[in-house]
Amino acid sequence: MNSDMFVRTWANAYNDQDFDRFGELYTDDTTYECGPFGLAFTGRDAFVRHLREYAGAVPDRKFTIKRIIADGDAVAVEYGFAGTSSGAHPGLPPAGEAVTAGFCSVLRLRGDRIASQTDYLGGQ
Repeated sequence: MNSDMFVRTWANAYNDQDFDRFGELYTDDTTYECGPFGLAFTGRDAFVRHLREYAGAVPDRKFTIKRIIADGDAVAVEYGFAGTSSGAHPGLPPAGEAVTAGFCSVLRLRGDRIASQTDYLGGQ
């Protein structure tokens, strides 16, 4: 599968909140890091569990892909994130208010799965 198709599959699984399909895109021993939020997980199950929990905080969240850059086993994805806060997370706006952010995810692939993901946060 080419990089563009892989990233669109990744984003669609996330946007559809299909956590099983999303998780299948990661290796069992995947690592995840998002420094600005102090998040780090090792293992697909831990990362997917976090995503399931976060889904309650922004239940209508969506990725909008802006750019995909691939080089060897690395793929950088620039995208917008938008949704509505449920009020369930203290770091987010009150219930009913918009949550928006710009991200860049650097995905390192091993075969046809993500072995690591590092997220960088952009402007609001």
